[in-house]
Amino acid sequence: MPEQGQELIQKILESARALPPMPQVIARANRVLSDEKAGFSDIAQVFEADQAMAARVLRLANSAYYGVRVPVNSVQQASALLGFKTLFEMIVVVSSSKMMGKQLSGYGIGAGEAWKHSLFTALAARTITEENYPDLADDAFITGLLHDAGMLILDPYIAKEKKRLEKYLENGKTIEQAETEIFGFNHAQLGSEYLKEWKLSASQAHAIGFHHYPSESEGDILSFILHAADAAANQQEETEKNFAIEEGATPFIGITSEKMEKLRAVTEKEVERLIESMETNPD
Repeated sequence: MPEQGQELIQKILESARALPPMPQVIARANRVLSDEKAGFSDIAQVFEADQAMAARVLRLANSAYYGVRVPVNSVQQASALLGFKTLFEMIVVVSSSKMMGKQLSGYGIGAGEAWKHSLFTALAARTITEENYPDLADDAFITGLLHDAGMLILDPYIAKEKKRLEKYLENGKTIEQAETEIFGFNHAQLGSEYLKEWKLSASQAHAIGFHHYPSESEGDILSFILHAADAAANQQEETEKNFAIEEGATPFIGITSEKMEKLRAVTEKEVERLIESMETNPD
């Protein structure tokens, strides 16, 4: 990355600290849930400073999507009934929906579109891991939800360069190629640096940084999984204009064109079910 681009990233990150503290909630929950000695009281402490977040998680826990048979009245109860991993999934879903649900006017992405795209990518990434990479399922889901966080941060700067962006896109450039031409870096690289600042794992930040160019990730499987899931999401909805799948990326992780088509169909239904559950249980 050019030195000028790195300097601009640091400048943007300094101003981006005013964004909603979503990654802090995820980071705290991640530390607790990865601790084998953690108990229900430790889970509850994650929400001590954000009771509104706890309420939103409980509403999702009581939704049709998770299918609990008895009403869930506390975070501890949700953890006991659904398990730590499912609780963590709900925390990430609720947190990221608040952050990624905003309109990205610079990119021309409507309110809710980026969130739906992120959810699709997360669910597809987790599905990809089920057969050959089960140990990466949680990381795949988290990175899927957060992979475009850099677009949220970069959007105000893109808005000032919107005409240049549109010209690049009209000439067949991908969004990340246009960003690199304009700023010296792309939203994936910016998002990676941002999430490092909020103490997400190095492997998650690495995959996010290379999710458009997994061939440059030094063979990182999670980067390839995220790339394939993002490709499936874009083929379904075209959120990112001119998205390009790297040649050989999907075969590298054992995904054929037939599997890709099935992945899109299955994930679309899953996204609809989860969003419907969240809308049935509004804030």
